[in-house]
Amino acid sequence: MQGINWDHPVRVGTNGERCINGPEDALQYLSEWPQGGWFYERARNRCHAALERGESLGLSRKAFIGAAIECSFPIAEDDIAS
Repeated sequence: MQGINWDHPVRVGTNGERCINGPEDALQYLSEWPQGGWFYERARNRCHAALERGESLGLSRKAFIGAAIECSFPIAEDDIAS
């Protein structure tokens, strides 16, 4: 499972201080969040699917971005467009 990364990492935080490289990093980061929500659950499911069943890395990345936006976490603008 290790070493599965997205083509472009997602930088989270006001100054992009946290770099999420792939679904494994995303799951770790999601586990630190104080709340859930629809996008949060979707991101967890998509990241698990990418790691365990080889499903789309792109969808797991988009789901993670959606979850971060849902929780009002700042994301580097160029990471959203990638």
